[in-house]
Amino acid sequence: MMLFDSGSGDNIVIVPPKPDAFLSYVGYASLYNGTGAGGCGASTATAATAGTLSRGESMESGSSTASSLASINERTTASFDAGAFDSVPRSSNGTDADAGPKLPANSTAITRDPRNGAFTFQVNAEYDLLLHIQKGLDKNGRRNLSDVELSKIIMRSVDEYCLRKQWMYHIGSEKAVAIGRFLREGVELFLKNQADAGANGEVKKYVCVDLGTYCGYSTLVLASTLRQLLQERQGSEQPFEFHIYTTEVSTKLLNVAQSIFRLAKVDAYITPILVKSEGQEPLSQSLKQHGVSNIDFLLLDHAKNLYLTDVQDLEDSKLLRAGSHVSADNVVYNRLDSYREHMHKLMLRRVVESRLEEMNLEYSNNLKDGIEMTVYLQDPPAN
Repeated sequence: MMLFDSGSGDNIVIVPPKPDAFLSYVGYASLYNGTGAGGCGASTATAATAGTLSRGESMESGSSTASSLASINERTTASFDAGAFDSVPRSSNGTDADAGPKLPANSTAITRDPRNGAFTFQVNAEYDLLLHIQKGLDKNGRRNLSDVELSKIIMRSVDEYCLRKQWMYHIGSEKAVAIGRFLREGVELFLKNQADAGANGEVKKYVCVDLGTYCGYSTLVLASTLRQLLQERQGSEQPFEFHIYTTEVSTKLLNVAQSIFRLAKVDAYITPILVKSEGQEPLSQSLKQHGVSNIDFLLLDHAKNLYLTDVQDLEDSKLLRAGSHVSADNVVYNRLDSYREHMHKLMLRRVVESRLEEMNLEYSNNLKDGIEMTVYLQDPPAN
C-alpha cells in the first residue's frame, strides 16, 4: 500500500515502514521511469502498483517473495506515522526544517520536518538536491578545488539536505567511512598481489562496480577514496589506475548522477550503465558489453532481492575472483539472510572471508542496519 500526505501542499509519497514486502511489487524504476511513468506524482505512483522490480533499482526490496508475503500483515496492522522514524522533531525555535539552524559540517543531528523522515519521498527531490549541491559549491568557490575536495563538499551537501530537509536513499557519511576503509584494504591487497606477481612496472587498472547509482553518492565515495589514495601514492614506484562502472535503471536518476560527477570533476573515471529490467539480460552480460572483464571491488546497493542472484551470476561468469572485495549494504535492515547464508557457506569452504559491520540506517536514528564485507580468498566454485 502506498500512502499520500493529503494534508500537505507538496507531493509527498510515503512508503510504509520496512517497505521490502511492498517494494517487491512496486519497483523504484516505476516511480522514476524516464519513459513509461513520465514522473512520480500521485497518479503515477498509484499506477506503479502494477510495476515490477528492476535490476538496478536503488530502492529497498525484500529478500524473498515468501518472507515478504509473510510479513505484509505484520507491518500494516498499525497506522503509519512517517515522523516516528525521527527522534528529533521540528527545531525547538519553531523554524521549518528547510530554514533550520546551520549544521556543523560533521553534524549528524536530524532537524528536518518529521513528515519528511525515513521512507518518505518528495517528488523530484533529486533535482532539488542537485540545486542544493550547486549552491553549496558556489559558496565554497569551486574553481581552485581538487576533485577530492569537491567530492567532500558535495557529499556534505547531500548529508545536510537529507538531515535537514528530506530523507533519501544515499549511503550517508557513516557507511561511506566504512566502505572507503574497506576499499583501501582492497587496493592494498591488489597492489601486493601485483608486486608478488612481478608486474615489471606495468600499470594495472583497479576495477570497481557500483550496483544502484541513484544520485551517485556511493560512486562518489569510491571515486574520491581512490583519487585520495592516488594522491597519497604520488611518486610511488608502484602506480595504478582505476575505473568505476555504475548501474542504474532510471534515465532521470542517471542524468542527475552524471551532473554530480561532472561537478566533482570525477566523470572521466566513471562509466554509467543504464541496465535493463530484471530477467531481460544477465548482469554479467551488461557489464561485459561495457568492457568489464573482472571486478576488484563490488558495491551492492540496488534491488535487494537481486543481491544473491547477481553475485552468483558474477561468480559463475568469473568476474568475481580471488582478491575481489564485495560490500553489500542493507543486509541487516532488509534481512537479507539468503545472501549472508551464501557467504557463510563460502566462508566454511574457505573461499571467502566475510564480516558484518553494523551501523544505523542512513539519515535515521535507532534503525539498525549493516554492511556485509567479503573478500574472495580464491576463485569461487560454480553455483
